[in-house]
Amino acid sequence: MTPAPLPAHYRYERKFIARGVSLAEVLAMVRRHPALFREAYPPRAINNLYLDSPGLKDYHDHVGGTANRLKTRIRWYGPLHGHILRPTLEQKIKRGQVSRKVSQSLPALHVNGGLPRPVLDATLDGAGLPDRLRAGLRQIEPTLVNRYQRRYYESADHRFRLTVDLDLEFLAPNRAGSPVWQPVPGRPHDIIIELKYAPEHAVAVAAVTNHLPFRMARCSKYVLGIEQLQEGR
Repeated sequence: MTPAPLPAHYRYERKFIARGVSLAEVLAMVRRHPALFREAYPPRAINNLYLDSPGLKDYHDHVGGTANRLKTRIRWYGPLHGHILRPTLEQKIKRGQVSRKVSQSLPALHVNGGLPRPVLDATLDGAGLPDRLRAGLRQIEPTLVNRYQRRYYESADHRFRLTVDLDLEFLAPNRAGSPVWQPVPGRPHDIIIELKYAPEHAVAVAAVTNHLPFRMARCSKYVLGIEQLQEGR
């Protein structure tokens, strides 16, 4: 029996850890790859404020390997603090081996060392979100902030996207009741490479991954951050 096709916009994401090598070496590998990856977008900083239940359901679902799971975050680009013009609410939906993102634009917000819950609630209230989504967001709370630098590449045939993430750092959004996000101490993290492609290119992906000399691994930045936060307590 032919498997049912996946809903639109789902994709595979394969992650690789570039351990013990420099950024220059990673970028040289990308440039030499037979898929002819070329820069698709200027490098930029990515900031995420993750929201989860008080019991960290989304974290535990990921660690436990739950097939169908969800992550919720507010994402913006550029400086971590200051006036944020175009924040986005994102829900990353995982269905087995594939995932997709559902995004909703939010009103501009101001991050002044942190984001107090009343300010966050006012931002969400002003976004015109569907009632069911807004009700669900009231049941979760800020649990982690992360920030990293990302470089974007695309193969010459446009079937594969590749990102290179570095300088990963974490902050605690509600440590000891402080409204100011507190840096979470920990060792420097390795460079993370993500390969992204649609299900119809799953057969062809071996020709790409065979030329990536790094270890494929499960690597959730949210999980890394929560575990680093727990270690520091």
